Amino acid sequence: MAGVLAVFSTSALADVKTITIAGDPCSVPLITKLAEAYASKNKEFKAEVSSFSCTLGVYKAANGEADMGVSTQNGLGSNLPKGAVNKVVTKSPIVLIVNKANLVDNLSYEQVQGIFSGRIKNWKEVNGPDAEIKNVMLAPCVKHTISKQVVMYGEINQLTPGKKVNPVEYTNIMVAENEDAIGQQIYGYESKDVKVLRIDGVLPDENTMKSEYTFYQDFNVVTKGEPKGVVKEFINFAYSPEGMAVIKSMKHVPAK
Repeated sequence: MAGVLAVFSTSALADVKTITIAGDPCSVPLITKLAEAYASKNKEFKAEVSSFSCTLGVYKAANGEADMGVSTQNGLGSNLPKGAVNKVVTKSPIVLIVNKANLVDNLSYEQVQGIFSGRIKNWKEVNGPDAEIKNVMLAPCVKHTISKQVVMYGEINQLTPGKKVNPVEYTNIMVAENEDAIGQQIYGYESKDVKVLRIDGVLPDENTMKSEYTFYQDFNVVTKGEPKGVVKEFINFAYSPEGMAVIKSMKHVPAK
């Protein structure tokens, strides 16, 4: 477990209804923001958010170790543990980020294919500097989505942290510290120290979703059986206009 974050109101602890949420690094930032927003209006609400690897949080929810599991993964609904129920709250866009010193602002779909297949190895091949492209690929679920839609990864030069780290946080750090790096990140989780690339001239939003920009993952909320009580109320908040405002502020796209 990477850590536990408590999100709660200022009411008396005896009156607080606590729920436990287990997620992966790609889902924890958004679910934490939603929990903070709900706690600000519901003084009896408290959420304890824990971060685990990949879909471990989903299995913890399915076997009752957590009230809710969250994960960004496409097709999870057809691969759930027995008795688990999944709701797709939103879509998490995947973007490519580079160092701010990099002159490249846009890549074509074909250039993205070339980079991740290993056919394009130097930034000068995509109108950038004469420097070897260094790939930062830390988040497994993000890598899986890109590889399915573009091409399976070929022989590419990778930057690795050399230790176990938070993949979302360290994608930003490693790209910010390496001028020749390119990273894959959940849109809205990028730091101010990196630059987001357009793909075929567009960025992900409600207008470009699927028709022009196709790199998305489902943001899944999983419970053991149908959600009830405060868990159901919190999920309903996520679907409400207030919850969707939080989702949009994190650059995620409401599911349609």
